[in-house]
Amino acid sequence: MNILSSEMAQHYQVNSLQRGHVIFTSFISYNGRILFLDSHLERLVKGADFLFPTIGWAQNIEKIKHYVEEVFKNSNSQSIKNYYFRLTIFDDCIHLQQRALETHRDSVKLMSALKVKTAGLIPSFLKLSNYIESDLELVRAKFKNYDDVLFFDNAQNITEASTSNIFIVNAEGDIITPPPSTTILDGVTRKKLIEKLQYQEFNIKEVPVSKSDLLKAREIWLTNSIKGIRFVEQFEDLMFDKKDSLFLKVVAAFGRYGELA
Repeated sequence: MNILSSEMAQHYQVNSLQRGHVIFTSFISYNGRILFLDSHLERLVKGADFLFPTIGWAQNIEKIKHYVEEVFKNSNSQSIKNYYFRLTIFDDCIHLQQRALETHRDSVKLMSALKVKTAGLIPSFLKLSNYIESDLELVRAKFKNYDDVLFFDNAQNITEASTSNIFIVNAEGDIITPPPSTTILDGVTRKKLIEKLQYQEFNIKEVPVSKSDLLKAREIWLTNSIKGIRFVEQFEDLMFDKKDSLFLKVVAAFGRYGELA
């Protein structure tokens, strides 16, 4: 146990920290280039201006970009090829963390979450740092030998996984994904994948996705800025085969992390 001194404790006695008014974005560098930095910063400062409207974060976006790029330029290492970054804002404070990017499998096993997501007041561009319910769901999932959970809303429509957006190749061969809402984060990798699919003339639609759609799906994918695009090899009793999948064609065009977008 560590008892904080009065001097140290004052750093935690900030109203925004105590009430969970903290937002962030996480992104990576891949093969010597930061991926989608502009999009991450645009969403971040939009969220910051929503939570902290008197600060004027949007007018500082170029300063933030310069700050991130300078840190990246000065941190290139022979031993670290790709980096993970997390940029956090509360009140008028900003903090950048970085470390070596961990590698993740490109396939995942999913189960349903216990938590039902309901419409609320948090806009789709606001990425809050509180993941306690998702973390508890993941503990339960890993105990049952699954990697992640899939959340549904009150109408039994799909929302998202714990930290990822979802895409489905439906029974007709269309690619569908739920539109952003108060229960679905407007993910940057999601957005960039949609743009790439549209450019490549894939049939992609942003529509509500029911549990029935899920159970009839040919393929399921997850997208996340840190873990990239991943293939769902199992959803509970349903098994999916990556061989000859549309997923492989999409990754060939988009890249695992969007590096080809």
